[in-house]
Formats: sequence, C-alpha cells, structure tokens
Amino acid sequence: MKLGKLLIAGFLAFSVAQAEDVMQKSMSMMEEGMTQIQQGFLNNNIALIENGTKLVNEGNSLFNKKEVIGQYLTEEKKHLVNVAVNASKRITLDVNVLNLNLEEKAYIKASNAYSDILNACSSCHALVRNW
Repeated sequence: MKLGKLLIAGFLAFSVAQAEDVMQKSMSMMEEGMTQIQQGFLNNNIALIENGTKLVNEGNSLFNKKEVIGQYLTEEKKHLVNVAVNASKRITLDVNVLNLNLEEKAYIKASNAYSDILNACSSCHALVRNW
C-alpha cells in the first residue's frame, strides 16, 4: 500500500515538474520571439521579425492546450484555463496577421498585430498571475 502511494506521489510530482518545464520553455521562447520582433521593427530588419514570429508560434504551440495549462494552474486558478486558451488563440491569429502584413509590406499594420500579441500576453498574465 505504501509503495502504491509513493508511486502515485512520484508520478504527480513528475507531472507538475514536466508541466512547469513546458510552461517555462513556452514562455521563454515567446519572450525571445517578441524581443526579436520588436528589434526587427526598430531596426528595419524583416528577417528578425520573421524569425521572432516563428519563435512566438513555436512557444505558443507548446502551451495552448487546456490539459497542459491546467497542470500548471493552482486549484484556485483552474477556472482561468479558458483565459489562457483564448489568449493562445489570439496570439496565433495575430502572428498570422503580422506575417500577412509583412508580405504586403504593410508595416504599420504588422506592428499593430505585434501590439495585439503583446496585449494578449499581458491580458492573460494579468488574470492568471493576479497583476
């Protein structure tokens, strides 16, 4: 009986650690991507913007499912899982808009899409992290 409880406790601890690893990797990638996008706009470097959008997309794809997000949230925050999922969907959409506007050389519209990505991030963080 004790062995079973130890195995369950070990599995739960591993699940929590794995969820935090996914979250940390996701947030780190998106932070780096957002930094590159901003630097690209400031320095007229389209390649840097494009690379940044790839990082944001990749990081966002790691942390966009309810099950993954739910593993990270505390019990009192689990009801906010849809906030994070919706922010992730918004980020995906805004990255696509940014890329389409880059292709069209509509740089003001592309920078507005970057702002929308940042707003989606901030909105989620404000609710989930109690800013």
